[in-house]
Amino acid sequence: MRKRLKVSLGLLFVGLVGLSTMSLTATNSTVSALQALKTDEVSFLEAGDVDAPQRIIFIHGSPGSKEGYEDYLNDAALQSYHLIAVDRPGFGASPKPVQTSLKAQAESLMPILVRSDKPTFLVGHSLGGPIALQAALLYPDEIDGALLVAPALDPALESPKWYNYLADTILAHWILPNDMLLSNIEMMELESELEKLAEQDWEALSIPVVLVHGEEDDIADPGNSLFGKRKLPSSTLKMIEDEGHFVLWQNVPLLVGEIKALLAVPLLHEGSNEA
Repeated sequence: MRKRLKVSLGLLFVGLVGLSTMSLTATNSTVSALQALKTDEVSFLEAGDVDAPQRIIFIHGSPGSKEGYEDYLNDAALQSYHLIAVDRPGFGASPKPVQTSLKAQAESLMPILVRSDKPTFLVGHSLGGPIALQAALLYPDEIDGALLVAPALDPALESPKWYNYLADTILAHWILPNDMLLSNIEMMELESELEKLAEQDWEALSIPVVLVHGEEDDIADPGNSLFGKRKLPSSTLKMIEDEGHFVLWQNVPLLVGEIKALLAVPLLHEGSNEA
């Protein structure tokens, strides 16, 4: 019995390591070169040109933090834009507890959105993808485009796994790091939250949406982006060969190129979103 328990806990740890990498935290921290700020809802890093006419907001996955986007905040090709990376509720230095509701997480971005009326683009990785999409659906006049990288979108593909149920036990709470426990809380509710998201009118979005997914992704099935393309026929879908869930960090030049291409698309809100 004891051996079986050890094996189960070992498998749980391995499974949740995979779950935890829904978003990585940068190991070579350069936070000192960035400006750390906080609202009542979220903490965030600000970089680039704060007076630039276009703004990019980066949203991390689960778990994760704003520091996971430091490669982008420090990328030379993006320094002509106003760059912001947020800590979602419950993670990093966020002042709020974890939120399983996609709507509540999207609403937590509003204090940042209202800081400026400049054209704003969202970049969301993994769980950050559906949050970015939900924000665009909630605030269509505030968001001018979205890049969803390896997003979790299809509720049929995001039901809790066996290790999520095991991590939801009292025993697991004794051995797992807090960020994994918080992430697991999100994962247990993700399917139902994606069902709520799927019920909304995605086709009402008039902004450009780009879906980027690694064909070898074994954490967020590539079928998630295929689902997104079906729900958003006007979106652009790019399946990347020989890339997995971590394309965000393993192919930064590719994603920087996608970001710049997205921001080059003519604005639909140009008359109302002048900087």
